[in-house]
Amino acid sequence: MKITIISPYFPYPKRGDCYGIERYTENLAISLKKIGNDVKIVTSYWNGGKRHDNFKGIPVLRIFDTKSLFGDLGRHFLLHYKTFALNLFNWFNYRFYKDSDVILLNTFMPFSKFFKFKGIPVIPVFHHFIMNFPIMKIQKNLFKEHNKIITISNSSKKSLKKVYKVKDKNIKVIPDGINAKRFNPSNRSEQIREKYGKNILLYSGMMRPRKRVPVLLEAMPYVIKEIPDVHLILTGKGGLLNDYKMLAKNLGIQKNTTFLGFVEDNELLKYYASCDIYVFPSWREGFGQVILEAMASGTPVICTNNPPMSDIVGNGGLTFNEGDSKDLAKKITHLLNNRDELARLRENGLKIVKEYSWIQIAKVYYDYLKNFLKLHH
Repeated sequence: MKITIISPYFPYPKRGDCYGIERYTENLAISLKKIGNDVKIVTSYWNGGKRHDNFKGIPVLRIFDTKSLFGDLGRHFLLHYKTFALNLFNWFNYRFYKDSDVILLNTFMPFSKFFKFKGIPVIPVFHHFIMNFPIMKIQKNLFKEHNKIITISNSSKKSLKKVYKVKDKNIKVIPDGINAKRFNPSNRSEQIREKYGKNILLYSGMMRPRKRVPVLLEAMPYVIKEIPDVHLILTGKGGLLNDYKMLAKNLGIQKNTTFLGFVEDNELLKYYASCDIYVFPSWREGFGQVILEAMASGTPVICTNNPPMSDIVGNGGLTFNEGDSKDLAKKITHLLNNRDELARLRENGLKIVKEYSWIQIAKVYYDYLKNFLKLHH
């Protein structure tokens, strides 16, 4: 099957614009190719790279948009998405993917009627709800034009039904996967353990409001009172990074807290496998790949009690009441003081991630796409 994935987000040659969707695009493309499909990727220059590229045997086409040309200035009024879409339909770009059997549209994109006009079947992939009215309008039109939709969790499915009035029969839930060869306990670094001590917490992700990093920072004084040598490592960039550093200073926890900023994958793997607990205070996610990455690395997770995060973590960790720093602190201190339970959760997590192999996920995609094309033709 000839499958083209269209996504402005792609982690090569460098990661850093939208971690979760970048990893999704990468791993899904690799896995669909491994099971025998002819896969192509159309992406942008947001993260650099060459116009015509080859990623592990997968042809990649990069096209320009206003963000590629002008940086964050090009994001105003969603110009980067509009120009990405318009440039996608340029003949020199269209010819790259015109023979596709199906397109997976991994973004909210205007002007998608073009694909119908050209007779190319399209399935939008819905990751999570974004409270932004211009985006919501684009998505509403997109889902009208292409009403068979893949989403990554039952939580996101509820958003599709409630906000966009998509019928249940038109939604297919296929979760994200994990590459356990990449994320695993063997990445543990004794250097990290020696540097940060024997009670290490980790957060990785963008410094954005919905991630609720302040909830974690505000839990730290309570944890430090019980476990003075605890150390919190935070990786990731974003517009609120300096605000969070200032909050840590105001809380008096800077000696127990390290902000590393953006961390390259090869190093991030080590942090996942070297900490004692991965803490994810985000209140809303489409899925939460970082939870799988932590558990695959042998690290128990504490996350909010909201789905889909709470559904994914299962018995591989604990949940806390959303927004409740004291409850979070209580769960952290409980686990750090109960190493037998920590070890049990670690083993449970390693079992859970086996259900999320990217090859298994790719086979589900293939079967769904095959049935979709039968109906389409």
